[in-house]
Amino acid sequence: MILVEVIAVGLAQLRANKLRSFLTLLGIMIGVAAVIGIVSLGEGLQRTLMDRFAQSGGATTVLISPPPQWVFKDGRRVRRPWTEFLTTDDLQAFHEETARIRTALPRVSGGAQLQYGKTTMNSSFEGTSESFNEGHTWPVEMGRPLTTDDVRYARKVCMIGYKIYKDLFQRREPLGEEIKVNGERYTVVGVLEERVRFGSNEGDKVYIPYTTAQKRYTGNRQLIDITLFVESLEAVDEVEAAVRRVLRRRHEHGEEFKVNTSRQEIENADRTLTITKMVGGGIAGISLLVGGIGIMNIMLVSVTERTREIGVRKALGAKPGHLLLQFVAEAVVLSLVGGLLGIALGTGFGHGIDQLIHSFNPDSPFASVVSLQSILWALLFASSVGLFFGIYPAFKAARMDPVEALRYE
Repeated sequence: MILVEVIAVGLAQLRANKLRSFLTLLGIMIGVAAVIGIVSLGEGLQRTLMDRFAQSGGATTVLISPPPQWVFKDGRRVRRPWTEFLTTDDLQAFHEETARIRTALPRVSGGAQLQYGKTTMNSSFEGTSESFNEGHTWPVEMGRPLTTDDVRYARKVCMIGYKIYKDLFQRREPLGEEIKVNGERYTVVGVLEERVRFGSNEGDKVYIPYTTAQKRYTGNRQLIDITLFVESLEAVDEVEAAVRRVLRRRHEHGEEFKVNTSRQEIENADRTLTITKMVGGGIAGISLLVGGIGIMNIMLVSVTERTREIGVRKALGAKPGHLLLQFVAEAVVLSLVGGLLGIALGTGFGHGIDQLIHSFNPDSPFASVVSLQSILWALLFASSVGLFFGIYPAFKAARMDPVEALRYE
């Protein structure tokens, strides 16, 4: 019952000094709102990135790249005395080493000048396999994807991105038409669905069989990199180990090849976003400290104004612990009320930014996320601020001499 009475007295003090209480609450309210708003935006960005990563098939991938030809040594870039490449034979060896690979994407790429009729545009080509659409979960909107026979016979066919379809063909029927890619004629067999991520249009490339790219452009069996799509997240480590065994066995400098797994990429991205979110929340939390100073100031004023009340209560038998609890509770109630109002304001701020982003880009996948955890942490921090900055005024009231207090005018 004592705790209920203490909270009731604290709320009564808020009502008795409405303007002063409001100005004090304002500091806590803005601080909590800033923390909630910034953290909700950070969590929304974090969740959006992770969802997009998973949807693109990136959650279960192993990316293999050859050693870079240039390295830093003694503070400057120097060329290695040796060169190693990935080849189509490596691709076959990976499949033979482990059965946990769902599909694989070899890649050959380069710049491209496209021409259709009298229309030309600068773009890039990417040599890939028939597994491209499955691996990247990117279906064709018109026509068909590349096939096993296209790759086996190095056919001069291509899929084009939706942006190329709009810009080069002006939305005319592209299927069966021929376009020139760096002067070579290719028959368009498919158009990929439009895909825009974070404001960037990804449909600005031409996709041809990697065997065709090797035959027509590079003149060798080398690959820029190979992406392996693993059957499950649990199998990623197993496939990584198998890949490293193959590279050590097949290449003199196999240890120098880069093998990046989706687990590493996810952890690195998640760690970076978490740190960014914490830094943003910490900066916003500084305003909570400013609000705490306001609470200390108002509690010191309250102790001074209620000096005679404190003297009367002590004369009637109130113990120092009762007075300490009373003033600390008032400070905590003050900060909690400000915290609750700040949560409402911060939630509105986060969703307001969300709506603003969607008003400029309706297709944006971003969504502000106000988690229960962030709300609980904000309330805990707000109450801790009230407790910390309320202790000194409470001690001052508890140690007050009752005789001197009763003489106070």
